[in-house]
Amino acid sequence: MRTETIFVGTTPGLEGVLAEELDELGFPGEPVSGGVELDAPAGSYQAINLWSRIGSRVLLRVAEVPTPDALRKLRLGDYGEAFEIDAFGVDPGKWGGVLPSTPGAVKLLLRGTKHGCQVSLDTSGDLLHFRGYRQEVGRAPMRETLAAGMLRLTKWKPEEPLWDVMCGSGTLIIEAAESALGLAPGRNRAFAFETFPVHDAKAWAALPRERPGVKPAITGTDLNSGALGTARRNAKRAGVLESLKLERLDATRLTARGDTGLVIANLPYGKRIGERDELGQLYRALGKSLRAACPGWYFGFLLEGGAEHLGLEIAERHPVTNGGIGCEVVLGQISRG
Repeated sequence: MRTETIFVGTTPGLEGVLAEELDELGFPGEPVSGGVELDAPAGSYQAINLWSRIGSRVLLRVAEVPTPDALRKLRLGDYGEAFEIDAFGVDPGKWGGVLPSTPGAVKLLLRGTKHGCQVSLDTSGDLLHFRGYRQEVGRAPMRETLAAGMLRLTKWKPEEPLWDVMCGSGTLIIEAAESALGLAPGRNRAFAFETFPVHDAKAWAALPRERPGVKPAITGTDLNSGALGTARRNAKRAGVLESLKLERLDATRLTARGDTGLVIANLPYGKRIGERDELGQLYRALGKSLRAACPGWYFGFLLEGGAEHLGLEIAERHPVTNGGIGCEVVLGQISRG
């Protein structure tokens, strides 16, 4: 069986959980900086694009060539007639100018190595966080791929209640619902590989878009009624609205929702000094509210800093980036009493 080398990129900090996800999908690989490398049967990039929730882009490693002349001689006709060249760590004039570059065509990535140049094809096209459902965003959006990675870091199980206390436009709860229901994240979008001359449309159409799932108990609350309206419309486009409970509620005045579960949120950031002071007050009020309403619940929060103001015992910290901002996912359990 012919195999291909694939690189699946992700948000820095999520390489480990991406490797776990790919292993569960049947594509074991090695976590490296910025993603996971693996060898898989030819054409596996189709299923990875369709089913990976955490990956941001799927690259097909075509070759490593020692000279620009060797690059010119590569047979790339299986993937297209025209390519858009992106060069990293090499002289663009020397390497990128070897092949004609056509904007909007299949992307060919050139990366400098000790022995010449690594050549990869972008099989995804638009980055994988473009699922198709989120046509509206809130003030501080997070990418769908980061939301999925955060959920996996928490080790949340779909059978457990999940409550996003600052749900905004709904990214975290929609990703959780899709995962629980067994819906492929790429089911409603197109990919670059569909334009490849070698593309097998019949085999692609035969890949399942759904798998057995469970009906989750997912709640999203937010003080902003406009954000809740956005979350509702996004969830409807994703086909998961009926699996969510959405309501207007102040996160600093929470009411008890059961004995256990996962409370989660993408917490607001404060970029200026005054905002940071206000943020500390908000975090302290949120922590007090959580201790009263959710004793025994596990938590997972994405924040830029200031986790100490929550007054919660942090068990794990996972550095990540969100929109170019250095953040961390903090995990733990809310103490009882």
